[in-house]
Amino acid sequence: MIAGPRPGGCVFDTRGQVDRRRSGRRFASVALVLAAAVVGACSPSVSGPRPGAEGPFRYVSLGDSYVSGPLLPEPYGEPIDCGRSRTNWPAQVARAIDARQFIDASCGSAKSIHMTEEQRAPLGSKTRPQFEALTPDTDLVTIGVGGNDVGFDGLAKGCVNLLPFPLGDAPWGRPCIQKNVFGSWDKTSWKIEQARPKVTAVLAGIIERAPAARVILVGYPVAFPDSGVGCWPQVPILDVDVKYLRDKYREMNQMLADAAQSQGVEFVDAYTPSIGHDVCQPYPNAWVNTINLDPPGLPLHPNIYSHNRTAQAVTAAIVAGP
Repeated sequence: MIAGPRPGGCVFDTRGQVDRRRSGRRFASVALVLAAAVVGACSPSVSGPRPGAEGPFRYVSLGDSYVSGPLLPEPYGEPIDCGRSRTNWPAQVARAIDARQFIDASCGSAKSIHMTEEQRAPLGSKTRPQFEALTPDTDLVTIGVGGNDVGFDGLAKGCVNLLPFPLGDAPWGRPCIQKNVFGSWDKTSWKIEQARPKVTAVLAGIIERAPAARVILVGYPVAFPDSGVGCWPQVPILDVDVKYLRDKYREMNQMLADAAQSQGVEFVDAYTPSIGHDVCQPYPNAWVNTINLDPPGLPLHPNIYSHNRTAQAVTAAIVAGP
C-alpha cells in the first residue's frame, strides 16, 4: 500500500477504479470526477468528491529508472539501489486514482529481460523479476522500458565533449555521431530496432499474466533541446550531437508507440508535453537534470518536475479511457 505525504506539483486527489474489461459503470463515474480536476486546476493538492469503491483495486508499476525516480524525495523499498520513490510518477498516479494496493516493481537500469529474470540493481543488489508483481486480479499496469535496451544513458554520456573543436574522439571534440553512424548504417537506430521485439514481448507478457488489467506504456520525456541546438559548455555536447540525440529519442519513442499499438495497449507520450523543458533550460523549467542534484533527481534523468508532469499525463489518459 502507498503511504506518505502528498508530493508537490499537480496531483489529482480522487478515488477511482480502472479496468480494461470491467471499467464500464465504475470508470464512468471516476472519469467525471477526474475530468473536473484536470480541467479545473493544477495545484499541489486538488480535492474532490470520491466515488464509492467496489472492492480492492490493484495497480502495478514496472520499468526502469525513468519510472523509479532515483534520488527523488522520499526514497523507499528494497533493494534501495533500485531508486524507488514515494514521489515518482507512478506513486503520484496511485494517489490520484486512490489505488487500494500499489506495487512499484520498477528498478534503475532495468532492461526488458528483467521483467522475467533477476536483475543486478545499480549498486549490485539482486532484485526479483518485475513480472512477479503481476497477478490475474491486477487492474492497472503502467510500464516504462526500452531505454536501457537501446543504451541511451551510455550514448548520451559518450557524446560529452570538453572541447568545441576536434582534437580527438569525445570528450576531445570529435562529434559522437561519427562513432554511431557509418555511411547509411546507424548503430543507434539498429539498437532501437533490436529493442522492438523485446518491448513487444514484454507487453504480451503483461497481458498474459494480468489478462484483466488495463495496460499503459509510457514513453520517454525530452532530454535535449527539441530544436537541435544545444548549450555548450553549460551542457558540453556539440550541436550536431544534440540534434542526433534528439532524433534518436524521437525514433525510440515512435518504436514504443508502434509496439504498444501492435499489442493493443495504450501509449502515453511523455516527449511532446516536455518539449521546452530540456537540460539547457533554467530551473524550474528544466525537467531533466544535468550533473546537478537540485532539484532532486539523478543526473541526465527526469527530476521531480518531470515526474509531476508525467503523472498528470498518465492520470489524464486514465480519465480519457482506452
